[in-house]
Formats: sequence, C-alpha cells, structure tokens
Amino acid sequence: MAALLLSTAWEAPAQAATEAPAVEVEEGRPGPPPPLPDLADPNGRAGEPLNQPGPNSGIPRALRGSADRAGGPANDLTEVDRPDEPPLPRADLAQVLEGKALFHGNYCGAGQRGEGLPPTDDLDAACLRHDACFDAAGHRSCACNVRLEREAAAVSERPGLSRQVRERALSVAQAAEVMDCQAP
Repeated sequence: MAALLLSTAWEAPAQAATEAPAVEVEEGRPGPPPPLPDLADPNGRAGEPLNQPGPNSGIPRALRGSADRAGGPANDLTEVDRPDEPPLPRADLAQVLEGKALFHGNYCGAGQRGEGLPPTDDLDAACLRHDACFDAAGHRSCACNVRLEREAAAVSERPGLSRQVRERALSVAQAAEVMDCQAP
C-alpha cells in the first residue's frame, strides 16, 4: 500500500500540471509619433503670453511684464524698439503718503487737484470714479476699493497705454488691496 501511495503521490503532480497554450508575443512596430504643436502661434502652446495675460490669469501681476524685461520676443512692448516716452511727473513718496501730493494725474492719491478737472488718462479716470464712490457711500467703502483694484488692474494690462501708466496702474491696483476701508 505504501508503494501505491508513493506511486500515486509521485504521479499526481504530473497529472495536475497541464501545459498552457503558448502565447505569441508580437514584436510589432511602434505607432506613429505624437503630433507636433502648431508653431503658427508661438504663444498657443503656453496658453497665454506672459506680457498680455487674460483677466483670470494665474500669472502673478508682478511677473506679467517680465517677458520683455528678461529678453523676451521683440514686440511693441520691448523698450529697445519703442521711442523714448517722456517721463511722467513724479512726486516725493513721503508727500504722497502724507496726502500732500498726488501719485498720478489729478485724482490718484489722497486728495485731488480740483473739482471739474478732466482725468489725464484711464488710470486717473479710475481714481476719479473711486473718489466719487467714496462720496456716494459716505465713508471709505471696501466695495469702492475692490472696484478701484479691478479697474486699475485692467488699465495695467491694456497694451495700448504707455509702459509708465501701466506700471503706475499696477501699483494702484496692488495698493487698493491694502487700503483702509469699512464694510458697506
């Protein structure tokens, strides 16, 4: 009986093991390469140009004009290719902070140069509307500051304006974020 068990145990693995069908591995050719990007629009691959981002851009405002400063492509924003712009009037920063001088134009800064004067440009018009918003609210409304921030940011991204006005508009937009205000 022991011989029978031994022979059965010895033969069992041989019976349990069955040969699997042979799998053929194809040495096929690789598929076609991925399509190349469309080079007709060099900014299309990045989604948006660095110096003219959209309103919902993830590019920080401080970096938006850095493409042409960092040797970006030659275009209408590159300083070398543009005629020299006359410098905008500058006030002493201490006087601006004390409210004795304006930051820009007739209305940007604490105070104003006079009732009835026209705004000097789009940024000054945004500051005029900010002052009028404060007058209508009767106090330094946070909603007015949010509106100024939005309008000044739009001016800073407008390519038809001079670089100096756009830089000042960016400064106004950033300052509007931290201006003292009261909830409406």
